Amino acid sequence: MQELLPTLLPLSLFWIIEATFLGGWPVDVHGGKGFQQVLGLLITFVLWVVTWHGASRALAGLGPVLGSIVVATFATAFLTPVINWVGFKIVGVSVRRVAEAH
Repeated sequence: MQELLPTLLPLSLFWIIEATFLGGWPVDVHGGKGFQQVLGLLITFVLWVVTWHGASRALAGLGPVLGSIVVATFATAFLTPVINWVGFKIVGVSVRRVAEAH
C-alpha cells in the first residue's frame, strides 16, 4: 500500500487542482478544436504528474512525508499555471488571463 500512495496522490490531486484553476481563476482556454483542448488537458496531466514526481524526489531530503508529499504537492500546485501553459501550448491552444469585469 505504501508504494501505491506516491502514484495515486498526484493522479488524484491533479483533477481537483485543475478544476479549481480552470474553473475558478480568471483564465480562458482559447483556440483549437475540442479534440486539441482535450489532448492539451491530457498532456498537462502527464506534465503535472512528472513535475510532482520530480519535486517529490528533489525534496525527499526534508523527510518522507514533509518533503516527498506535502512540500512537493504545494510546489507543483504553485506551478500549475506554468504547467497548463506548456501543456496546452504543445497542441496549439493558449491559456490566457481574462480581464475581470467590474
